[in-house]
Amino acid sequence: RGERGRGGMRFLLALVALLVPAALAAATPADLDRLLAADRAFAAAAANRKLPEALSAMFADDVAMISGGSPTHIRGRTAAAAKLAERNAEAAAEWAPAGGGISNDGSHGYTYGGMTVRAPGKPDAVLKYLSYWVKGRDGWRVAAYARRGHPEPKLPVAAPPVIGRAKHDDDAAATLKAAEQAFSDRAQQVGLRAAFAEYGRPDSINIGAAPDIAVGSQAISEGVAGPESTSAVSWNADEVKVAPGGDMGLTIGLIRFNGTPPPNAPEAIPFFTIWARPQAGDPWRYVAE
Repeated sequence: RGERGRGGMRFLLALVALLVPAALAAATPADLDRLLAADRAFAAAAANRKLPEALSAMFADDVAMISGGSPTHIRGRTAAAAKLAERNAEAAAEWAPAGGGISNDGSHGYTYGGMTVRAPGKPDAVLKYLSYWVKGRDGWRVAAYARRGHPEPKLPVAAPPVIGRAKHDDDAAATLKAAEQAFSDRAQQVGLRAAFAEYGRPDSINIGAAPDIAVGSQAISEGVAGPESTSAVSWNADEVKVAPGGDMGLTIGLIRFNGTPPPNAPEAIPFFTIWARPQAGDPWRYVAE
């Protein structure tokens, strides 16, 4: 009877595993706290390092970094450190995350916040940063990184955290790439402002040209473009990274002008966008860029 009971229990557990909805696969605020702690730990270690070494220490081998003025992504930790050293070889950096998000399995996430760069003989530079992280054998490492400054910066404002609550069973990489393409296609139909409003969320953030971090798709849309019903640019994802649960991912690509670029404008502008669909049934929506 004991063996039959144990066999029946194993059968019941297997049946429950099949019937439990994917929506019950969920991260917790504690998972995000661990990612934020990793960001803070790299920031603490930066106190004894120059900026290029401090930042590149947290970069993955295949990191994609956006650097002001470069028409392409800076690829790889070594190249990123060299690029940072061009203007910041003797500078020091202090930073702190303001917020972020985490995938349902706790292996992908993002952080954003404020940074101060101090270089000998120069005024302090205050910037915003955005990092997309992937957890591997060596712990958390940054797969994509960007910084933006402003002449009149403000302290970063945190959005509600994005925490994965569901596992998605479709071809997440394909659907994410399609979502990025649909975002661009929609901009051609209704304009950039309307497309940014449609494809974001109330908890989306943008570290763009504003003095602070824009929170919410409506605020983001009003900061990226005017009310024009057409778009001067289009884009697509050349590369995607997706969390195993299919609820969070990263798109990397180039923005190109429709037609001849304006005078002094680059032929292409590198971008990366962080997307999420935290709940079961959610569509892909951008959450950080």
